[in-house]
Amino acid sequence: MENFDYSLEPKSDYAFIDMKSYYASYELKARGLDPLNTMLVVMSRADNTGSGLILASSPAAKKRLGLTNVSRAWELPSEEENRAVKDLIIVEPRMQLYINQNLEIQKIVGKYAASEDVLWYSIDEGVADLSATLNYFVPENVSRAKKLDIVSQKIQQHIYQETGIYSTVGMSNSNILLAKLALDNEAKKNSNMRALWNYSDVQTKVWEISEIQDFWGIGSRMKENLKNMGIYTIKDLANTSPDRLHKKFGIMGLQLYHHAWGIDRSKIREKYIPKAESKGNSQMLPRDYQGHEMPLIIREMADQVSGRLRKTGAKAGTIHLGIRYSRNEPGTGFSRQTKVSPTNNSKEIANHLLRLFNTYYEGQLVRQISVSFSNLINSNGLQLDLFRDPEEQEREAKLEKSKDLVRDKFGFLSLVYASSLLDHGRSIDRAGLVAGHNGGGAGGLDGL
Repeated sequence: MENFDYSLEPKSDYAFIDMKSYYASYELKARGLDPLNTMLVVMSRADNTGSGLILASSPAAKKRLGLTNVSRAWELPSEEENRAVKDLIIVEPRMQLYINQNLEIQKIVGKYAASEDVLWYSIDEGVADLSATLNYFVPENVSRAKKLDIVSQKIQQHIYQETGIYSTVGMSNSNILLAKLALDNEAKKNSNMRALWNYSDVQTKVWEISEIQDFWGIGSRMKENLKNMGIYTIKDLANTSPDRLHKKFGIMGLQLYHHAWGIDRSKIREKYIPKAESKGNSQMLPRDYQGHEMPLIIREMADQVSGRLRKTGAKAGTIHLGIRYSRNEPGTGFSRQTKVSPTNNSKEIANHLLRLFNTYYEGQLVRQISVSFSNLINSNGLQLDLFRDPEEQEREAKLEKSKDLVRDKFGFLSLVYASSLLDHGRSIDRAGLVAGHNGGGAGGLDGL
């Protein structure tokens, strides 16, 4: 069994901060209700059609109704199954308000660490390297572990005092990985909502994580792959040959091996540059769509995302279409992509997407669609297709540019397809959304 000399590993003081049931907590505090003991879910399309998606559940809703995030409305228990359902509050998401609140929380955390020492992973979760600032808040004669705990508690209290939102903190005097594992596997269970994991805790805490999928970087597919190799626990992973893992998974296998030993040498200040940028969009349709209704949805999405490409001077060399069927249909859907001559032309992109759809679609009802573009290149010039009329291509490019100028000045809805006015069109309904959901008003309790 190989051991690492932890004394040679880099060490910093990290606080991994998570806003507890963020969306639900925000909605409860906005209503003057207790965020820990009131049942509430934030649900997209919170109507009675059964098509809604649960984006967040308050702790009480999770506990009393057995809910999880990213559940469907039809998964809610009936009153016959659970009488507590009658006390459940269901609200629409108000994404812009959540974003605004997150900016306030970022300002609070920024009082305890320099901006370059803070990294936000999502709207409700971020990590701060407090190594350079601990001594500003705690006397020097206190141990670093105790200093980190004191400052983390100050951050929790400050966030609550300013926003009414409870936060959970995973801490480590070692690295970001161990702070994240402390957050996910212990802090959320502790009464003070904090936990500290260091290199000394790897064999007693990291290896004892009961569900391997609770480990950072292991999803359901990786879990199955590891299971097929006879790896069922983090301890098994740590005691597997790194050569075997590298042969099976490449560099990811070596990363998993090091993580199983608690090794993570990443630094917040080291900016990550993605190897392959992509742009895309997805939407959950408000009802089951039939095949003849999908071409309009595809053209609308091509129009929207191609505009984003042109705005950044990019063209896509690969176009991807993902279709998910209704839960009552046979099969789950399909995901296909095609390589194309780099383009940001709405019509060309729509035609490529339609070709994919018509090739692989087999008549089922559709509930979700996603499109994405990758292999992006920067190109502000017009690349002519030798097999098409050059004058026609030039006219289309000028039309796209004019369309973008009008929308930039007067908004997206200033120019839409006439067909988007049809009942199954989505562009108009989605124009005011933030991250695919209702943005909410600038103030007050919209829709209460």
